[in-house]
Amino acid sequence: MTDTTIRLATAGDLPAVCAIVNHYIATTAANFRTEPQRPEEWHEQWEHGHRTHPWLVAEVAGEVAGISYAFPWKQRAAYDWTVECAVYLDAGHHGRGLGKALYRRLFTLLAEQGFHSVIAGVARPNPGSEALHRSLGFRHVGTFRETGYKKDAWRDVGYWQRMLSEDSGAPAPTGPVPGLQDAV
Repeated sequence: MTDTTIRLATAGDLPAVCAIVNHYIATTAANFRTEPQRPEEWHEQWEHGHRTHPWLVAEVAGEVAGISYAFPWKQRAAYDWTVECAVYLDAGHHGRGLGKALYRRLFTLLAEQGFHSVIAGVARPNPGSEALHRSLGFRHVGTFRETGYKKDAWRDVGYWQRMLSEDSGAPAPTGPVPGLQDAV
């Protein structure tokens, strides 16, 4: 990964991100959308959340090869210190440690911001994704059975959780994404 850079995503990265995720929408059951997304949808999501929840891209030889991002787990105030995360890689970049590198950087930023835990939903079966989450300290905390129908089958979703900080009593408010002013 010597020619790899992990950095905060910019609006200019979103068409490439859209293409990467649309591959999973079209060819797998890992993403429960059934219709491709448009870059404008990604821009709206990024604009709405990137200041408070990190969006990272991995560049390999100057091309966007993956994304990892965080978003609110739930909308109620008591959930403010828990986020959900996602990671997607360009199909040609699997098995090189890129997903792990993206997640590690994401978790570092989230911890610096004051988030307490991170949750990942993994459509099943997906042994590669489950192994990735396990290798990064996630614990499988439950499975919702037959929650989505895609690719001619009912799909379960396993939920995984990783703690970002120790329980130290009442938390302070979370902060902005570190380094954001340099990236936007």
